[in-house]
Amino acid sequence: MTYFRILAATLPMLHACATWAVEQKVGFEIGIAPFLPVKTLVQNYAPLRDYLQNRLNVPVTIVSAPDYKTYYKCIQKHDYPIIIAAANSAYLAWSESAYIPLLKPLVYTRPVVVISKDKTLNKLTELRGKSVAMSDVLAIVSMQGLQMLRAAGLEPEHDVTIRNMQNHSAAVNYVITGAVAAAIVSDRAIMQMPASVREQIKIAYAWDKAAAPGIVYMGSPDMPRDRLELIGKAI
Repeated sequence: MTYFRILAATLPMLHACATWAVEQKVGFEIGIAPFLPVKTLVQNYAPLRDYLQNRLNVPVTIVSAPDYKTYYKCIQKHDYPIIIAAANSAYLAWSESAYIPLLKPLVYTRPVVVISKDKTLNKLTELRGKSVAMSDVLAIVSMQGLQMLRAAGLEPEHDVTIRNMQNHSAAVNYVITGAVAAAIVSDRAIMQMPASVREQIKIAYAWDKAAAPGIVYMGSPDMPRDRLELIGKAI
C-alpha cells in the first residue's frame, strides 16, 4: 500500500535510552482501536502492558473507545500518547493528526466471511436475500466487506441486508445466535476472540485481495521524540 511506504520513510531510528526509563516515572496510555470489546482488548494486550512497564519502569495503561468515531476524535485531540490503529485509522492519524509511525506487523490481515460451524456456504451469492453482520461502519474491514460483496455481484442493502455492529465480536455473536447468515470480520480479530467463540464458527471465505497491515503502532507528536524512540524500541 503506497501510503505505508510513505509512512515507512518517516520511521525514526530507534535506540535504547535507559536514562529516561530509570529517571522519569512518567507513564503513558496506549489507545487501541475498538475492534474488539474493551475487556477483551485489555486482556489480550496485558502481556504487552506488563512487559513495557517492566522494561521502561513506568506505568502503562491500555485504553480504547466505545466506537470508531470517538476513537478518531480522541486521536485528533492527541488524547492517546501511543496508538495501535488499523490501517485506515493509522493513515488518518498520520496525515491529519501528525502521529508518528513506529512499527507495523509483518503479518497482514484480511476480511473473511464467518458462518456458524454447522452451516455451509459454497459461494458468496448464496447470501442473496440474507443478512450479514459487520463491525463498525468506519472499520476498514467493513469497508472491504462491502467491496467483497459487490465483487461477487451482490449490492449491499439491495441484495444483502447489512447490520453494522459495535465491533467484530458483536458481529460474530450475531452469527452464533442465528440472527444473521454470516459476518464479515478480520481474520486476525477472530484469533483474538475467546476459544469458546471460535469453536462455534468457521471461515467460509477469505478475500486475499484486501490483505493489508492489521495494525500500526504510532506515537503522538506531543510526546518527546526520545520517549517515542524508547517505547518503539521496547515494543
